[in-house]
Amino acid sequence: MTTPLLTGAVVSLINFGVHALMTGLIVVATRRMAAATDDRHVFARVTALLMITLPVLMVTHVIEIGIWGAAVRCVGVPLMGASAFEFAFENYVALGYGDVVANGGWRLIGPVVALNGLLLIGWSVAIIFEVMRMAEVHIGRRPRSG
Repeated sequence: MTTPLLTGAVVSLINFGVHALMTGLIVVATRRMAAATDDRHVFARVTALLMITLPVLMVTHVIEIGIWGAAVRCVGVPLMGASAFEFAFENYVALGYGDVVANGGWRLIGPVVALNGLLLIGWSVAIIFEVMRMAEVHIGRRPRSG
């Protein structure tokens, strides 16, 4: 039970570092884009900011899933019916099919991957909301008449 948890902790920390680096990249890129689109209509501004943010986040998540897949393969987690990458992907996004379960004392690695994925996906949602706030989008608000 200790080995899957320690492996999960190490890989989770690596993925947190990857996500932090990509968050920094998004912050720098969206600040520049926000400055460049300051005079644009809100639709153009939001579109420009999200066209930077969302692809970077998608690539980041695939990289993090790849890190999990590599770790699962490197430590020799016994899987039947799927590759390490497929196992990591299914668990990272918390699909919970249950068709591929780690064997040989590694059953806890799946939930650890899922917890890491949920945290990082939640972090990405927070980034998306911050980008929307940066664009000064007020969804559902009516302009004040004065």
